[in-house]
Amino acid sequence: MLGKRFDLAVLLILLLAFAVTATTGLLADYLGIPRSLYHRLSAYSLAALALWHVVVRRQQLRGRIKAALGRRERSGHRYLPDSAMPASQLRRSALSRRSFLISGVTGIAGFFLGRWFVQGGLPAELEGADLGLAYHEWSKPSVTAFLRKPLQWGLQPPQYKDYPSAPRMPLPAITDYKGLPFGETVQRRRSLREYAGKPLTLEQLSVLLHSAYGITERTYPLRASPSAGGLYPLEIYPVVNEVTGLSSGVYHYQPKDHALDLIKEGDHRSSLLGGTGGQDMVLKAGVLFVITAIFQRTRWKYQDRAYRYILLDAGHLGENLYLAATSLGLGPCGIGAFFDEEMNRIVGVDGKEESTVYLISVGNLV
Repeated sequence: MLGKRFDLAVLLILLLAFAVTATTGLLADYLGIPRSLYHRLSAYSLAALALWHVVVRRQQLRGRIKAALGRRERSGHRYLPDSAMPASQLRRSALSRRSFLISGVTGIAGFFLGRWFVQGGLPAELEGADLGLAYHEWSKPSVTAFLRKPLQWGLQPPQYKDYPSAPRMPLPAITDYKGLPFGETVQRRRSLREYAGKPLTLEQLSVLLHSAYGITERTYPLRASPSAGGLYPLEIYPVVNEVTGLSSGVYHYQPKDHALDLIKEGDHRSSLLGGTGGQDMVLKAGVLFVITAIFQRTRWKYQDRAYRYILLDAGHLGENLYLAATSLGLGPCGIGAFFDEEMNRIVGVDGKEESTVYLISVGNLV
């Protein structure tokens, strides 16, 4: 009896490990994650469990192999073919027609109910459509499109986001910064994921933020990276793991004063790991830059083209950050595969009026 329970426990654990490995692998492939810590760990666990099962149950496995080859065990035990089994045992082991019919009907009903719940709120013409392509078509400029779309898209919101009650940390002024020559910086630029886990300096963080979205001309004002209409819809939330002179936590970059507002103190690496689907470079990065968009800053002017322009803005900012990190001898890596709700929760935004659109990790290289 104890042996049967042991076999059942081992089988269930193996099935669980297999399910987790398959699920994390499919999820990583769907999200385009080049490597996931969760998938690697579950795959190692599955391999270890399978090997352990083979070692512990080697006698039984050997007996089953011999039986399959038509041999008998020395003990005289033999495996009965289905034709030699008692009729009552066959009835118990077989799947009845009624059970098969109920399972099939339930599966079909669940499939259509799932499709109804997921897509029930969409317009009829978008049922089953690629929403990215549908948006692209819907946002193309034309006279007919102009006539059938709303004329009023809301008011222009404030250009800067403030956290008046948050502790503020001024960043070092950018004075004598000298990095690599531009041509060499472009030649060296790569997405790098292997970090040494050493802290960045406060001066390096200051250069990164200023190069990405800092104010470079105060009359208008204008910033380091271009933006459609000079509207600057993006916000940067540096999630600090290791920076000399800064405590770990979630910060908000205030370009108006070139300063950081501390939103949430503490180590958030485990949340970052979950929010990126197990991409383990976020654990050793000095900083993970969470880039969000306040959509109305662009929507009020550019209407249905707003989302296109916002993503272009995020790309401009990201490339500036890449080049600045490369020039400083650091390793940048853009992350497009993340769970929106989890990342929005970490930085404290609602996911509707303001939402995460891009992540970039930066760390010291190994």
